Amino acid sequence: MMYLHNTMCCAFYKYLCNMNQFPIDYSHSLVSLASSVLTHFGVESAHATLADMDELLKKNFKNVVVMLFDGMGTEILKKHAEHAPFLLSHLKSTISSVFPPTTTAATTSIQSGLTPLEHGWLGWSLYFDEVKKTMNVFPNTEFGTDIPFENFNVGKTVIPYVSIEDKINSQGDGKAYFVSRYNTIKVDSVEDILQTVKSLCAEDGKKYIYTYWNQPDFDMHDVGTTHLKISEHIKHINDSVQSLANCLEDTLIVVTADHGLVDIRWQSLLDYPDVNECLKRVPSIESRALTFFVKDEFKDVFATRFNSHFANDYALLTRSEVIECGIFGNGTPHTKFFDFLGDFLAIATGNLCLDSRPIPTDAFNGMHAGYTKDERNVPFIAIET
Repeated sequence: MMYLHNTMCCAFYKYLCNMNQFPIDYSHSLVSLASSVLTHFGVESAHATLADMDELLKKNFKNVVVMLFDGMGTEILKKHAEHAPFLLSHLKSTISSVFPPTTTAATTSIQSGLTPLEHGWLGWSLYFDEVKKTMNVFPNTEFGTDIPFENFNVGKTVIPYVSIEDKINSQGDGKAYFVSRYNTIKVDSVEDILQTVKSLCAEDGKKYIYTYWNQPDFDMHDVGTTHLKISEHIKHINDSVQSLANCLEDTLIVVTADHGLVDIRWQSLLDYPDVNECLKRVPSIESRALTFFVKDEFKDVFATRFNSHFANDYALLTRSEVIECGIFGNGTPHTKFFDFLGDFLAIATGNLCLDSRPIPTDAFNGMHAGYTKDERNVPFIAIET
């Protein structure tokens, strides 16, 4: 059995043993993949590297390309195996995402080489005392709205980090490029990504290229994990990566994901007034990794009340147990980490999804950020050209 920390908190470790599951292994994760890249390009990393990646990098390819497809976890690939023959034929191993296995935390880890504990981008929504608001950090909107926060970008201002791209370009041996709708080189389709990667790989010199695409996650939220539309996305990705590999020389292509998804059912906390009255503000982080800020007069009863309703669907940890577990990774905690953490953390272990608002009729059918293997296991696919 693998251990993340010798101090794994008893309650959660007991759950893992009962479910025949393991702690997230940060030495075999997206963080260690990023650490291998940093080390290969001559930049110091504070974390263990990924052994499988290190072996491949010993061949000293001219180009190292890491392609991340949002939501394309290992179990999702297996569900659509007939549409992913090329990808699965190059599957070297399954590695861990991070906790929570969600885009905000995981893509920040692979783009920074830091654990969520260190970078502080724990999930989609975080409470910032600086603005006295719970913010959706990627779009910079206030929780429950789509209206941009006009004063400043709260996440980038309060929890900034240095990217691997900047680290390699300022300290490393080679050039680094980030390619997505949101990074330095902006693209609008998988085809744009392929063309950009081909052009960059043709240039002289050693280089690292990271790409991100938002499918199949974007549609999987709407239609669930087994829909034909997801098969079509997987096939398109499979065929595109194969086409790219056929066009390149002296290049290592790694394909991975930030997380997988599960099909879920929703429940509103508004239906549980005994739980809801305990809270200072809306829960934050993610619907399947909820942190609760509890009023002082209810701290002694909150766990009993919550567990009376949700013990079969969520593992509830106290603040001290979360810290003891090390579930957000190792390293030096970001100065905001403890502010974001709250008093309790509820980790989804089944298919229930909790929200502090009424559940709309068009609610998502697929979600992530919980502790099932479908959510936290991602592929390490390697193609040598």
